[in-house]
Order: sequence, then structure tokens, then C-alpha cells
Amino acid sequence: MADTPLPDARTLAAAILDAWGSNNLPVLRRRLASAAEDALNVVHDSWESERLELVGAIAGTIRVLLESGEPSAVAHYLPLLRHVAAPPARILDYAFSC
Repeated sequence: MADTPLPDARTLAAAILDAWGSNNLPVLRRRLASAAEDALNVVHDSWESERLELVGAIAGTIRVLLESGEPSAVAHYLPLLRHVAAPPARILDYAFSC
């Protein structure tokens, strides 16, 4: 059986942001769980693996915040997810505008 390739960090971050924006808690919980699980299966040898680990760590933190009844604290992590979800050209545009 062939290994299923992991989604890229940008796709995972965007999926979490979409679920957060839709206020669909069951979908958000599934996407957070998926991102956290994907981060555990990363091969630690590339830039993308570091980005996947970051998204996985953020997903795990958001899960804990939601379970502990602190959804307002999630707002602190949304900019990080937006950064990872941004298209590469947009990141470069931002870097050169500073």
C-alpha cells in the first residue's frame, strides 16, 4: 500500500482558517485533529516539514483552548495561520514593503 502524501502547510492552515471562519465547530475540530496528526508524521528534513510542524503545534494549542472553554484566546494564533496560508508571492511582497 502506497503512503498517502501529506498536505502542505499552506493547505492545512487555510483549511483551519476556513473552518474557523465558518463557525462550524465539528469541521474545525476535525481539521485541527488532522493537522496535529499530520505534523506527527513529518519527515524532519525540509522547510515544508518545519511549516507543517508549526501548523500542527498551532492546531494542538487551539484544540486545548477550545476544550478548556477559552475560544477568545484562539485569536492570538490566527495571524500565524494566515501567514502560513498566504501565497508565497504575498509573503515576498510583505517582506519587501517593510
